[in-house]
Amino acid sequence: MLKTKLLYDVEQLITSQGKETGICRVSLEILKQLSKETSYDVYPLVTTYKGCDAGEYLTSKGLGSLANKVVYMPFLKKTTQNYNWYQKLCSFAKILKYKNTYNKELNKYDEYISIFSPISPIVYKNKIKTKLIVHDLIPIRFPQYCAKKFAAKYKKWIEAINADEVFCISEATKKDLLAFRPDLSDKIKIAYLAANSNFVSTQTNVKEKYKIETPKYFLAVSDHNPRKNFSHLIEAFIEFLKYTKVDGVSLAIVGPQARDTKNIQTLLSKNPEYKNKIHVTGFVDDKDMSAMYSNAEAFIFPSLYEGFGLPVLEAMSCGCPVICSNSSSLPEVAEDAAVYISGTDVKETSSKIQEIYNNTNQKTLMIERGKIQSQKFNWAKTVQQIFYQ
Repeated sequence: MLKTKLLYDVEQLITSQGKETGICRVSLEILKQLSKETSYDVYPLVTTYKGCDAGEYLTSKGLGSLANKVVYMPFLKKTTQNYNWYQKLCSFAKILKYKNTYNKELNKYDEYISIFSPISPIVYKNKIKTKLIVHDLIPIRFPQYCAKKFAAKYKKWIEAINADEVFCISEATKKDLLAFRPDLSDKIKIAYLAANSNFVSTQTNVKEKYKIETPKYFLAVSDHNPRKNFSHLIEAFIEFLKYTKVDGVSLAIVGPQARDTKNIQTLLSKNPEYKNKIHVTGFVDDKDMSAMYSNAEAFIFPSLYEGFGLPVLEAMSCGCPVICSNSSSLPEVAEDAAVYISGTDVKETSSKIQEIYNNTNQKTLMIERGKIQSQKFNWAKTVQQIFYQ
């Protein structure tokens, strides 16, 4: 059987430096699943000079069979950065210089997929079939949560979409994209994400490693972006501690530090008596994350907007009860397996934390529902939705 030759843009992976979160995690999991498919011949595509060696990286992730198939078009990304006059000029110059060289290379393949990055005009004008994944419209709907330059750039990326197939990771994202690009209605399909199969319930104890000193803890996971609403969560958790007077429980916040870190530290400095009950751990490797989820009282995800919300499924897969906001895609992903909050009412969030903490029967029910819910999603289904519909 003749295989489909696929160019797979790995830019996000190569620049992640081995610390995959969010979109990088999605890119890696889809690539792993694709490498098992017998009808596809996958060629990782590098479109930037930044990051680690692609072959070494792929080998380190168990994808050594792809290490010698890497295709390099290092200036391809530069032909899409056109959100101001200087970028437009650079883009135009790069297209003139590299168009013929890259077209010759592109002609060797049947399909091209980008998991996140915009697709170059050079690719769009080639005969190759194009697929693009849109994760969310945050920079357009909520530009206040992004750097101003990135919001402007992202808007141009979405305006420039001309792929043969566009995949949204939830109905919520599809709705947002159609509101901005109604002309894409015939091209958009849904491709749900999934938790890594390594996320399973475990009794391994990593509390000492991450300096969690209390017998019990609640868990929050994400980068410290204002959209993730950690300041709200800390206020609610402190309210919970004040009201219940419990002493043996803390809140662990896992994830790379970002723009909201300063606000979090300011909030903690205003409540010094509770400072030792809030642990900001930084990035935690996947090998430890299963244990972090599994041993938590509950996972709390008060995010104000999510394109999908992978940590919700990761927590459920590990047998951890979930409290999450009722915004955007989260009810679509969690269904009846989560306790919902608005993410805007501190007392409401505090009461839900107390409810889970004091009710063993409810925790047991949420764990059972969560495991059933998480099993509805897997990467084989994701690949099926993207490549075989």
